[in-house]
Amino acid sequence: MAMRDDDKLVRQLSLVAFLMSQLRPVTADEIHESVEGYGGMSDQAFLRRFYADRGEIEAMGLKLAVERPTDDPFQGDLYALPPENYYLPQIDFDERELSALHTCLYLLEGQFAYAEPLRLALQHLTLGRPSPLDDHAARTVSVNLLGGDYSPEVASHLSKIESAISRRKTIRFTYYSIGRDEHSEREVDPYSLLYLGGNWYMVGYSHEREATRIFRLSRIEGRITFKTRAEHDFAAPRNFDVSRYRDRAPWQLDEDATQARIALSPIVAWWVEQMFGTYGSCELRPDGSGVFTTEYTATNALLTWVLSLGTHAEITGPHELRKAAYDALVRVSARHTSMPRIAPPVPPDPDAESKPPATTIDRATLAPDKVVPAERFARLLALMTRLLAACGDATHTTVPVSDLRTALNIDRKVLDEDLTLLNLINFGGGCYALYAKIDGDVVAVTRETYGDHFARPARLSPLEAKALLWALEFIGDRLPVEADDALVSARVKVEQAIGADNLPEVEIGRVQNANAEVSAAINHALRDDRNLEIEYWTEARGALNTRTIEPHLLVNARDAWYLVAFCHRANDQRTFRVDRIRSATVLAEHFARRPEIMAAGPYLPFGVRAEHAGATAQSASVWCSNELSRWMIEEHPSWERHTDGSVIVEIPYASQEWMVKEVLKHQGDAVLLKPAPLRATIAHLADEIATRYAESPAGSPAGSG
Repeated sequence: MAMRDDDKLVRQLSLVAFLMSQLRPVTADEIHESVEGYGGMSDQAFLRRFYADRGEIEAMGLKLAVERPTDDPFQGDLYALPPENYYLPQIDFDERELSALHTCLYLLEGQFAYAEPLRLALQHLTLGRPSPLDDHAARTVSVNLLGGDYSPEVASHLSKIESAISRRKTIRFTYYSIGRDEHSEREVDPYSLLYLGGNWYMVGYSHEREATRIFRLSRIEGRITFKTRAEHDFAAPRNFDVSRYRDRAPWQLDEDATQARIALSPIVAWWVEQMFGTYGSCELRPDGSGVFTTEYTATNALLTWVLSLGTHAEITGPHELRKAAYDALVRVSARHTSMPRIAPPVPPDPDAESKPPATTIDRATLAPDKVVPAERFARLLALMTRLLAACGDATHTTVPVSDLRTALNIDRKVLDEDLTLLNLINFGGGCYALYAKIDGDVVAVTRETYGDHFARPARLSPLEAKALLWALEFIGDRLPVEADDALVSARVKVEQAIGADNLPEVEIGRVQNANAEVSAAINHALRDDRNLEIEYWTEARGALNTRTIEPHLLVNARDAWYLVAFCHRANDQRTFRVDRIRSATVLAEHFARRPEIMAAGPYLPFGVRAEHAGATAQSASVWCSNELSRWMIEEHPSWERHTDGSVIVEIPYASQEWMVKEVLKHQGDAVLLKPAPLRATIAHLADEIATRYAESPAGSPAGSG
């Protein structure tokens, strides 16, 4: 199979080389005769291969020009690859923009499934330009786009689905439907990939359901296979809008929606407007309270969100939703007043194969098989361009092997294989570009007749463009560089170079973000090592308070941003979730960076909420019903299954207030077992909120509790 792939790569690269070397359009017969790889084929076989190769080359972003002569009805089509269709337009990045782009790659290295195509895109964009990496930004920002369920299997699925989307191939796989608790064979036309909440999803047409569905990649079991060997299996859908699936709240996933009204206290109304305003409308009142109106189709999901806000949110309508909230609260109280009856644990299976304990992926050194690889075609073009650019006007030069390996992130063996393929481009066709081979610690390069044609970078492939725009979209204005608009201006230039008609869909969910003023203040304070005064909503305690902090590190984890800082009020390290900072003011006082904070790093134990990170975590034992257990074991690695399908999970926490709300929101399907004293606290809170729902809807916002 590898040999067949190599033959195809040589043939396609030779076709590109031949077309680039000609100063005129050529016929199919000339291509048949002159391009390496087509010789010896029958006319029919050649046409099949040529049209297939042309399609794949164009899918890589290199569009052939086709002319149909009008003066000779017997003359076939003429083909050319105009320079403007091959070359990436020259982009004049300034030092700020180059620094921001390279810092992007530095931050996402090993933390981003698309880091390899991103690396290749930056090779194209910054050919011959040194990396002016902004060390300060690199030290003060940390990013992780690999969610808790990311694994080599998910990486493999990503690669296969990317290929299927670009080639319009129907795929088959076994899928675990968590809502139905069933495993089934699925046949899907994949339309798009989505990154939401730290997890990867695929949107596609499900043949079994005869409708478009969303599939979580971590629930795909085993291998993904193509349905047929055909070049294409389905037509690209017209007017497909990925935002319909990307920009929905968890309670808005189905059709036939009903409108809910939720009263909000002044403590949370501003936050709901900022974070959830796109899912409905939020009317703020002069006293800071508000009313949030939203469409919903999933009652349970909406109740989960409302109850997670404790006493600061109250459903005022419709009546059936309000009654569902009351019933759920009564159930929570009852199940925490007396201990639930717990079935016996499932005994271990003596015949089951023992599995090694799950290990955490070393995200700093992800192996190539754990990320989406860059297309080899694009990598070969990038390598050829880099070698020929190194020659300049000279016929011969040498390039350090280490430079090429670092730039392309490949080992010596792969580099040798790539050079072998480049040396075969149009071998015998007379359109040689270069000859290169490894000689000790260097690659010796000889520029051939048509080498000049490839000394400039090729256009970005759709995968490279998507990886680059994805990175720019995600990092956004988060880099504390000297000019806050460096990435913004770099993105404008990149989009102009790609062309409006070729811009790929950036399939990333809405990142939980602060407002622009808060972001700018944080970046300013990080950049200049200045104290920052913040107004912060402590979710666990349900309170807004003002703190003075020394911001040390901006961290992304699980699709949200956090600020690791030294808090003057606590006189200790604390981590603040950025979207819960209501306002931020940069103070005049500078601070000295604390080595103990920078050495500790941005690790946030799951279940330990941001403002308490650094405190000693406790552990709660929580019983989960059969209806809830499937979702809980997906989120919590430590659990014990029981014979009735229920599970007991261990949840770390540092705030009792947070733990109480975490149990409350599950509406009685989660029951705290230990620590026992918190059981009464949960029952009391459930009774307090249920009393409100037993009365008529309040005419004013929920109390500040």
